[in-house]
Amino acid sequence: MIKKLLLISAFLFGASSVQAASYEKVVTTGQGETLDQAIDVGLRRAVEQVSGVSIDSSRISTTTYSSNGDKSEAKEAMIDGIHTTAKGNVKYRILNEQCLNDFCNVKLEVSVKVDPRDKIKDLNSNRRTIAVGQFSGPKGSTIGKKVQEFLVQDRKFKVLSNQKDPALQYVVTGKVLTAKTHKRVVDNSRTVELTGENIKDVKTYYSSKVLVEFRIVDVVNNQVKWSATIPTTSSRNNLSLLVDIASKKVFTQLKDNIYPLVLLVGDNGSMVLNSGGSTVKKGQYYDVFSLGEKFVDPVTKESLGRDEVKVGTVKVTKVLPKLAYVTVVKGDASAIKTKSIARKSTYAPRPKKSAAKPKAAPVKKKDDTPSAGGIIL
Repeated sequence: MIKKLLLISAFLFGASSVQAASYEKVVTTGQGETLDQAIDVGLRRAVEQVSGVSIDSSRISTTTYSSNGDKSEAKEAMIDGIHTTAKGNVKYRILNEQCLNDFCNVKLEVSVKVDPRDKIKDLNSNRRTIAVGQFSGPKGSTIGKKVQEFLVQDRKFKVLSNQKDPALQYVVTGKVLTAKTHKRVVDNSRTVELTGENIKDVKTYYSSKVLVEFRIVDVVNNQVKWSATIPTTSSRNNLSLLVDIASKKVFTQLKDNIYPLVLLVGDNGSMVLNSGGSTVKKGQYYDVFSLGEKFVDPVTKESLGRDEVKVGTVKVTKVLPKLAYVTVVKGDASAIKTKSIARKSTYAPRPKKSAAKPKAAPVKKKDDTPSAGGIIL
């Protein structure tokens, strides 16, 4: 009887295992020197996206033949393919392919067979992957390293050191056009003719400037996502400080274009930004925008973003490693909904007027006229 129960339990467990397995469909892209390599990369990305694990990218592909008159040619995997991995079968269909100058780009529709119980929730699965490429020019290496440090500290990105990693989504590169301090000495020393005194009057003026040109490349779609030139100037001899500021500006623009700050509203009404550490400072102001209609390019079908409506301005009051608390300084707090977008503001509070000092009582003017009967000397 016990053996029969064990057999029934094993049967039920096996049946539930079969039912648990299912296919998840994703659309992905791949690049490589050949079509096979591009498909391998695309399949690997699909499985990593669904299961959260890396896999061996060896592929078993089908071959289809097409004939045109007297000419016949074999074309691999143009209709359907099968990819066998340790996580199950992967079926794919090529939606688009383009091979030019020993480089192929392919777009795939992939169905990955997975068991939900085997899915691994990687802590980095929702993070965009990014790598910092070369920053050329004077102080370029320093700025590149600082931008990478900001990306790591922000914890929103998965920063990769290998730019050839198939999981890479974005690469940041730049060029420092100017990074120098100009010194100007003005000598107005002179000698006074009457006294012969020598007056030394020497003044030194500084002009520091850092000009950085950078761009964000979307590796998956092989296109420039954003490019900009950032100037940072000062009238002091503080080039190292300007390099730090310029690096922070590059990081800020980079993050705003990939991961704009999001304002979250708690059940108790508290408001926080989803970033902290060294990327947000106490006392900073941010404009808050609610997200409206989504716009899509009618030609490329690419998302152009969403309509943004400004609903208020907030001030950072407390910074923690992963978040920052804010309070509303302008606008209606009830109109600010959770998951609104926050962008740096130029808001400057009006200085408080000092209390008017009471006017002093008028002082009576002393009468210098001698009194009657006095003696005038």
